[in-house]
Amino acid sequence: MSKNEEMTGVSSGLRNRRRHLGVDFAIWKTEGIWVWFVMNPRVEGGMIGASSNEAQAIREACLSIEEKLTIS
Repeated sequence: MSKNEEMTGVSSGLRNRRRHLGVDFAIWKTEGIWVWFVMNPRVEGGMIGASSNEAQAIREACLSIEEKLTIS
């Protein structure tokens, strides 16, 4: 099990992995909630959030990536 799988408790086979501006993120649905996780391999961690639908989860993950890249 990878560090990301340990942190989220969800195996990569159950997640929908995507990429935005060169940064990987994953979304998945659990108990009626869409969860997103933006990976940050430099610190073996990342950012996580939850949304009511898939489109919103994707949008929030992409915005968090853009914000992170703007700050860095």
